[in-house]
Amino acid sequence: MAPLNKRIVARRPQRSNTVSSSPPPPPSQRAKSRHRPATTRLALRSSVERRAQRAVAASKEAATEASSATLFSTPRSANCDALQPHVFNDTHNRPGASKPTRIVTDASLYSELWGRVICDVRELWELFDRHYQDDVPEDLHDGNRWIGWPERPFQEAVLQWFFDRIDPVVRPNRGAGPVVGHETAYVPSGSLLMKNGDAMRKCDLLVCSRAPGIGQRTHWDQVRVVGLLEANPDKDGRDKTFIQLANYVRELFGTQPQRSWAVAFTLCGSVMRVFRFDRCGALASTPIDIHWCPRLFLAAMRAFVRMDAEEIGFDPTIRWMPGTRHTTECVYDPTVHFALPALPAPFIVADGTRYRIDPSFIVRRYAIATRGTVCWRAKLFDAPDGAPWQFVVKDQWRATERDVEGGFLARIAPGTAGLPGYVWHTDTHLDGTVIDVCRHVRGDIINNAPTAAGPSAEAQRHQPESTPALTPTSRYLYRASRSTPVQNRIKTRLIMTPIGQPLLSFTSYRHLLLALRDAILGHKHMYTAHGVVHRDVSLNNVLLHPTAPHGFLIDFDVAISRSRQGLSGAGFVTGTFKYMAIDVQQGLRAEPHNPIHDLESFYYVLLDIFIHYDVEGKRRHPPPRATVFAAAPGRGNAADAKRLCLGETRFMENVMPTLNAVARRKLGTTLNRWRIRIAEEFARREARVSWAQAEDGAFVRVVDEYAATETEVMDMYADVLAILDVGIGGMQV
Repeated sequence: MAPLNKRIVARRPQRSNTVSSSPPPPPSQRAKSRHRPATTRLALRSSVERRAQRAVAASKEAATEASSATLFSTPRSANCDALQPHVFNDTHNRPGASKPTRIVTDASLYSELWGRVICDVRELWELFDRHYQDDVPEDLHDGNRWIGWPERPFQEAVLQWFFDRIDPVVRPNRGAGPVVGHETAYVPSGSLLMKNGDAMRKCDLLVCSRAPGIGQRTHWDQVRVVGLLEANPDKDGRDKTFIQLANYVRELFGTQPQRSWAVAFTLCGSVMRVFRFDRCGALASTPIDIHWCPRLFLAAMRAFVRMDAEEIGFDPTIRWMPGTRHTTECVYDPTVHFALPALPAPFIVADGTRYRIDPSFIVRRYAIATRGTVCWRAKLFDAPDGAPWQFVVKDQWRATERDVEGGFLARIAPGTAGLPGYVWHTDTHLDGTVIDVCRHVRGDIINNAPTAAGPSAEAQRHQPESTPALTPTSRYLYRASRSTPVQNRIKTRLIMTPIGQPLLSFTSYRHLLLALRDAILGHKHMYTAHGVVHRDVSLNNVLLHPTAPHGFLIDFDVAISRSRQGLSGAGFVTGTFKYMAIDVQQGLRAEPHNPIHDLESFYYVLLDIFIHYDVEGKRRHPPPRATVFAAAPGRGNAADAKRLCLGETRFMENVMPTLNAVARRKLGTTLNRWRIRIAEEFARREARVSWAQAEDGAFVRVVDEYAATETEVMDMYADVLAILDVGIGGMQV
């Protein structure tokens, strides 16, 4: 008897099971659809598009507020993990992370992934081809379609069919792999809400690691692959379907930030696509009809449960030793360690030295196309089990045009006040080749040309104004081609010391001022000794030292050397929105980001603490409603609010009453002196701006030596430090 695959090809030559043939059009293109009257369709479409446009507009305003690197970062609600990058190194003082709504994450992911989805990548199917080389069983497929496939492919019916017929064929043998007592299996999430994520979500079909018989609740920490099921084949290729899947992938990258990529799939009716998401966006395969390509379907479904840790996307430079059964190192799979927490801890190798890392994070972010920063506690591999964690290991996917943070910190002399201690840094390598997106992550699938576009070009390419509205029927995300240049990212690793504590853990206001003073001294040292401008002063980027000195400044991710300031573009805005200087929020129209802007950001950090937290660093309840930070969304509105509050009358009448009572009584004078100094500096800059009428009648700005001189920068450092010294001197020890 001839193999089933060959019989299918012989009877229906246009229907192929092989990757090399172009798959036929999905049945959605032939299916009849129900039609409403034209006027009704237009009215419904108009209403839907208006609602979608409003949602996108709201998310773009929120994106500005959420940014720590660019105005177009993924927006999040105010208390979610994405806006609290040190939430896992935090204290009870912080409010718990909120769950962003679906409308917020949908619109923000749409903006984040715009122009970053390369569609119809046929080569993706080749990743799975080797996992199923057998013939398709005749009791499963009759040569035309899958036996038992539901007439109406709703989710419950498809899942029942899958677990009855397909799962027994593709599931791995028990005991396979380096870990005993562990299995990888398909799990129907169904109506269960997934635990440990940033948002309350339900998935459809998952591949999870689990210990048999332990708990039925599924956690995001266990998930290896996510799948989305839709009954309607026409939903294949729609933006809404992709964004729903991207929401699940966002949770994967958030709970498993050491991933280089994440694998996912959609099954809309019988039309299937596979996806691979990475820190530059996503690759989407060509669609196949699983009835016409049964072997390819089985190959993919078997691969999802049988791929090893590196194939599924986990960082190959983070390793662990399974123990007596396997003496060789294995790639660390956090899903297995979550299911079996007693397994040995993972480790990394830096300059020939092994460091054991704590699997729980200090820092992680919920996003896809981003730096993907994650920080771990670490200690020497041979240190006793009870020894304290001494180091911070920071991994991130650095944009190639960015300076290397470790390069800045390597210049710091040991023991320099106000700065972290540098240990080691590198661009990570595997088998002598750098780990990046274009070559390491995508090189075995598609040849993407890395672009040399700088930050300002990237910002312009993703300006929200150019993004069409996300609607239930839109298909905008699938337009990028394989020839689209990619802003390449490189996996970078940095080791620092010590492990700091959040600034809100201060023990007194004197302690708080001492920590800020140390951080400013560190900022000044980096500028005067090494020519480095930090550009992202924020509440999370000043930490308390566990001993002396009292505080230090971290996160030089977006710092820049003075010699390269002009390369970043005058209109490119960098920083955490809430703490941005007025000039920065206005777009740096006439000069690059300089230390005076960062010293203004330090002021907003102190002001934020006095307004929103009490003397113990705990969140005030209820918080004051009308504050300088509560202006309507948007850079212009925020800058206007801050500028107005530099005036004495507005500050005394509108800002001072919002401070907590203890801060107002003990440090109101200190804050006011700092405000006066910023106002003087702002007035100096404004005095150098005039307006002239051009030939066409329009008025244009004329700037006379607007940029701050070195003398003015040094004067600002001296004055701010003197103000803090006076404030510290007036506080009890």
